[in-house]
Amino acid sequence: MNNPLLLGLDGGATKILLQTSTIDPRSSLIIPIEQYHESSYRNSLGFDSGFIPIDLAQQKKEAKENNYSFSEQEINQSASVIDTIVKVILSSVKEKKISRVGLCFPGIKTSNYNGISIMANGPRNINMLSMINKMLKPELDNKISIKTIYDDSECCVIGEWKSSIGNLRDCKNAIYVGGGTGIADGIILNNKIVDKDIERSWELIMPSGESVEQCLSLGGMLSQWNKEKEKSIKAIISLFDHAVSGDSFANNIIEKAAKAFSFLIERRIEFFQSLNVKPEKIVIGQRLGNILSEKNNPLSKLILKNNYNVSIDISTDRRTAALGAAYKAYDKQN
Repeated sequence: MNNPLLLGLDGGATKILLQTSTIDPRSSLIIPIEQYHESSYRNSLGFDSGFIPIDLAQQKKEAKENNYSFSEQEINQSASVIDTIVKVILSSVKEKKISRVGLCFPGIKTSNYNGISIMANGPRNINMLSMINKMLKPELDNKISIKTIYDDSECCVIGEWKSSIGNLRDCKNAIYVGGGTGIADGIILNNKIVDKDIERSWELIMPSGESVEQCLSLGGMLSQWNKEKEKSIKAIISLFDHAVSGDSFANNIIEKAAKAFSFLIERRIEFFQSLNVKPEKIVIGQRLGNILSEKNNPLSKLILKNNYNVSIDISTDRRTAALGAAYKAYDKQN
């Protein structure tokens, strides 16, 4: 099939971003088509804006033992996520001649990639993919089904590496850090994405006992700030405004985020050094990239004052993970 029309979905804790795209036959890069769209889970019945995920230690225990205990609240929250995903796929497929759909999502996937076994910032669902495809089948008659749930960190890297809008094109060795409700980070080593042998941001524990993700992600910063229950743009602006005005509590959160970033980058550089390789570039993306693109932002000043002897690029385009998911859906079937 020449120039297939692809749909990429980037799931998050509160909403999903979707982007249509195609493959450029000359460069083999994925190219976005039209504007991206976002759909909030809160528009689906059953969504609880105050949902609190089960403690991570308990989640890890249940995943290790393959013995899960899902509360009614977690089941309902997951149902609202699935309902939103199905609706946006159906709407897109009916409007356009979509040939393939790629879905990426945060969290640790089950061994068969059918669901999410551990989720730091949202509900788990070990049968997520089966449930989505079951709901799609009566409407699409198996014309389109999703084959697997991709890792959002990997898709962020692929979107920066294999898309026409990416900041990692032509890079053979690089570090990516993307921040939203959680952290999506990844490594390109010798022209390949590393998906093993590195600890993720939520697994990297700082001297304070907190994970990098707890301190550096916007969701983590807002959980500490706690002056706004809603994890929103308004709330994060409030945090940074208070920091600029001299609020010591707000500044402590910002300083911890900067230390977490340094801790993460130092570990990544150590990984490269252990293999006698030097990274060419560090790319910071997603909402964290947007924040750091503001020169007067207090977090930007702290993070960008140290270049780690590696150039740092800021990516402000939020479409990269969705493009990465679409690229994988195309690449896996060719």
